[in-house]
Amino acid sequence: MKVYTHFKDNINLDNHSYEYRWRTILQFGSSWEIIGSVVMKNPGSANYINGNNHWIEDQNILAHLELLDYHRDLENGEKWYEFHSDATMECVAELFAQKMNVSNKNDLQGVVQIFNLFYLREQNLGKAIKINREIPYAKEIDDKIFEDDIRALRPPVYLGFGKLAKSSLFREKASLFFYEVLKTCNASYLDSAFDNNRFYHPLALMRFRKNELKYSIIREKFCSL
Repeated sequence: MKVYTHFKDNINLDNHSYEYRWRTILQFGSSWEIIGSVVMKNPGSANYINGNNHWIEDQNILAHLELLDYHRDLENGEKWYEFHSDATMECVAELFAQKMNVSNKNDLQGVVQIFNLFYLREQNLGKAIKINREIPYAKEIDDKIFEDDIRALRPPVYLGFGKLAKSSLFREKASLFFYEVLKTCNASYLDSAFDNNRFYHPLALMRFRKNELKYSIIREKFCSL
């Protein structure tokens, strides 16, 4: 599995520098066909493989990535980076291996897109939410990315933003993802009423709570679409 993403570690908000990671994709095997999408909370622990001064320059890889790029990012010359995976990405890979009925994630072929409710890279979710709440410009950055995200969704889509979907800060955005998925994708694993869904995070779905009945039911429903 390869992890490709746009990343900036010097976005200045309120006289502090913050890290943003967006348009993240997981690419498996030799295929660049989109095989699904996941929407989660915010970027966490995954980091550069080669450092922030070593963006991707391989033209063969860039030719594929640019087909997946957002017009705004392409115009602005945003660099693509290769990242290490983190535990959440590994769980996403395991979920789609089950969905695609292959023996493990190493047998997958294609691209899984990762979207988030907000894009401040911070492993401490409470701290990330506090920054997002207190700095209005952070929301402006996320809203611009969201405009592109909602258009880029491709089925099957797993919504895994957990309790954050019901928070006052992110409920509107989560519900827009939700209703777009209901409208354009086969999403029968979801209840048609937004508030009846728990939107289990992939870490809970595939690791911490995987053997609990309510988690296994959602997993099986999603994988049988």
